[in-house]
Amino acid sequence: MLEEHVADGTLNARTRWRDYCAQIKDSQSYLAVASNTSGSTPKELFDDVIEELGKQYQEDKIQIKEVVKSGKIPMTTSWTLEEFQTATLEDDALKGISTINIKLVYDDQLERLKEKEQKDAKKRQRLGENFSDLLYSIKEISASSTWDDSKQLFEDSQEFRALDSETYARELFEECVVHLKERLKEKERLREEEKAKREKEREEKEKKKEKERKEKERKEKERDHREEREKEKGKDRSRRDEMEFDGADLNTHGAKDKKRDKDKEKKHKRRHHDTDDVSSERDDKDDAKKSRRHSSDRKKSRKHAHGSDSDSENRHKRHKKDRDSSRRNGAHELEDGELGEDGEIY
Repeated sequence: MLEEHVADGTLNARTRWRDYCAQIKDSQSYLAVASNTSGSTPKELFDDVIEELGKQYQEDKIQIKEVVKSGKIPMTTSWTLEEFQTATLEDDALKGISTINIKLVYDDQLERLKEKEQKDAKKRQRLGENFSDLLYSIKEISASSTWDDSKQLFEDSQEFRALDSETYARELFEECVVHLKERLKEKERLREEEKAKREKEREEKEKKKEKERKEKERKEKERDHREEREKEKGKDRSRRDEMEFDGADLNTHGAKDKKRDKDKEKKHKRRHHDTDDVSSERDDKDDAKKSRRHSSDRKKSRKHAHGSDSDSENRHKRHKKDRDSSRRNGAHELEDGELGEDGEIY
């Protein structure tokens, strides 16, 4: 069973016992050997076969690697297994090597090449970054620089020599110039954006000022309108107050005129009454005198009766004249607004 598995490739120098045992643990051959209490165990038999396969693999691997190093087989990470087998079998020194070991060598070589390629790529990247940093640090290199004009600026530098490839260095230089152009465009774009932003802010500020100005004008107009309305209301109130005052003044003067006329009439009546009383009193006194004279000098009175009557008539006329004059003077003084007899002003 082990020989069959070696022949079909199931068992090779890279096979592990754990994996192989999982495949054969249910087979009759394995169970028969495992149940045998004497002799070798299945594991011991496996190890013996693997040891022989391992020795053969190492011999084949050494031969193939020598051919690869010589350049006869320029293997790369892009090669397929079929390409590697074809190149190996075409070499006379490698004839007789099993396809199983050729595959094992291919897998081993491919893994090593990938590891080396990754390592070289990291180194190349590190050296490239150093050279790029140098390019960006040179102020003379700009977005319009060319390789031929700028090479003299860095060709003696350690960063350039470490690349060991002018082609790669030129690629990095072109990338640097492209990046500088993009940076220049970005700066220009940012300037335009900043300019547009400032312009927009200016316009918004102007709009805000215009809005505030209009709002201020609107408020001033409203205030002026309110003040104008207040003035009109004040004028209306003043006119109403004047009209009410004039009406009240007219009513007051009318009442005063009526009162003054009434008082004048009272004064006139009182004065007339007083004058009548005085005249009457005078008449009474005169009559008494006449009576006494008449009684004491009857004879004399009789003699002069006609003369006394004439004198009495004259005195009566004088009293009447004085009374009329007093009435006229009293009315004139009241009309001029002077004091009456009771001390009131008219």
